[in-house]
Amino acid sequence: MGQVEVVLISGRTTEQGTSLEIGKNSEEYFRNVAIVELSAADAEKLKIGDGDGVEISTQYGSVVVKGRISKGLDRGSAFIPYGPWSNQVLGGPTRGTGMPTFRGLKAILKSAEGREVQSLLEIVKTFRRGD
Repeated sequence: MGQVEVVLISGRTTEQGTSLEIGKNSEEYFRNVAIVELSAADAEKLKIGDGDGVEISTQYGSVVVKGRISKGLDRGSAFIPYGPWSNQVLGGPTRGTGMPTFRGLKAILKSAEGREVQSLLEIVKTFRRGD
């Protein structure tokens, strides 16, 4: 299977904020946060479509989320909304600023065909285990 190296950017989205108000345990929050947006060119290289599983790996960890093809992203760029799924790959070093790096992180995207996106509860359990 192929892979794509991207610059990963994280941030807030309207959908993420709205569904957060509904609740982190809601299906809407899951649909709006357990995603990665990527360019059509990168999706084509990975042979994935909208809603297919994508594994994101960085030096800090990896996570499986749903891919969402975005016309607003160039090849080599990807976006993940703030949330428990992005926390799996963003890391904690602050370089003395008090805030971790949320933008410009090198990441590898791969198809996660046949793998499921972890639920919020499953992710919380990994924090408790220290995985």
